[in-house]
Amino acid sequence: MTMARAAINIVGQTGALFDITSLGGKDVDSYRESVGVYCVTGTEGMVPFPPVDQGWGYSLHPSENTAQVDVVFSDGLLTVTVTMDGEPYDLNTMITLHILVPDLPHEDIPPTPPITTNPLGVAQAEIQRLRAIADYAVAPLQDAVDGDEATDAEVVLLKGWKKYRVALNRVPEQEQYPDAIEWPSAPA
Repeated sequence: MTMARAAINIVGQTGALFDITSLGGKDVDSYRESVGVYCVTGTEGMVPFPPVDQGWGYSLHPSENTAQVDVVFSDGLLTVTVTMDGEPYDLNTMITLHILVPDLPHEDIPPTPPITTNPLGVAQAEIQRLRAIADYAVAPLQDAVDGDEATDAEVVLLKGWKKYRVALNRVPEQEQYPDAIEWPSAPA
């Protein structure tokens, strides 16, 4: 039996499904139940097969890699609980859930319906993702400035990241938003 990887990406702030890669069903959805608790429905085609203890793995953004994650599948619902320092924690970026699933024989693979995306949802999720990256970059630079410890290069870099955040906040003002977006460039 060969194995393939199925993956689900969930936006931390809202619990919204960002995207999915699966040989199973495509009727997967997700939502944020409460602080640090994300629920995923429709994963029956991707549940762990024996041995069940292999279960779901996950990947976090490096800025949040100290978070603890517990993934449980029960009664058709995949529940992801995230904590940081023992407290419920909403991720600022995204979590990727992944699992190995057995490949289906070619004749058993159902035709894949065309994937329709909501351009507004995709744009908002990308703005949120890029904003989290910018926030992560700004924090230590702002600390250095606030503590009168910043070098001239750090002050310039901080200003660049702050301008980038302003540009991200203005993306929805673009004339063709959300169908055509001119994304700002992050500072180098």
